Amino acid sequence: MAVLTDLEKQELRSALNRNLDTQTWTRAQVDAALQAVEDRMRLASTSTAIGGDIETVAPGVFNAAQKQLLFGVWCVSAARRLGVL
Repeated sequence: MAVLTDLEKQELRSALNRNLDTQTWTRAQVDAALQAVEDRMRLASTSTAIGGDIETVAPGVFNAAQKQLLFGVWCVSAARRLGVL
């Protein structure tokens, strides 16, 4: 699993704080939470589950790289809906 760099954590904290009126956590707490999300999303089982979900609705249509791209563009869309981007 990839460890978030200090710069990545700083960017993520800034994005989080920009989108909230109040923060009730410490830097260490939010860094640990962000790393937990990173770890979960990098697990092979998560990737396999998402790939399996896509395969269920469109069998044999998308290869592994395309499934990752589909997930990536969905993440961008979700971030926009949440006001992050």
